[in-house]
Amino acid sequence: MTARFRLPAGRTYNVRASELARDRQHTEVVCNILLLDNTVQAFRVNKHDQGQVLLDIVFKHLDLTERDYFGLQLADDSTDNPVSVLFAN
Repeated sequence: MTARFRLPAGRTYNVRASELARDRQHTEVVCNILLLDNTVQAFRVNKHDQGQVLLDIVFKHLDLTERDYFGLQLADDSTDNPVSVLFAN
């Protein structure tokens, strides 16, 4: 089964159904981060990214320059939505 897409200048491009299904899969996840002031902030990252990517996004959000003193810790509170906690060393 194929789907047909129109390209500029009247050309068409056929896409297999398996390619469409693969592209529809969710590649992003939402990570809830509990910050040091007890607020929870949600961040979206690609589910295939390493943890450093999430940490860099959190640092950028907080505008941190001294990044060596902070980290993330997974807090499993036995719910469907685990929360990562930003901590200071």
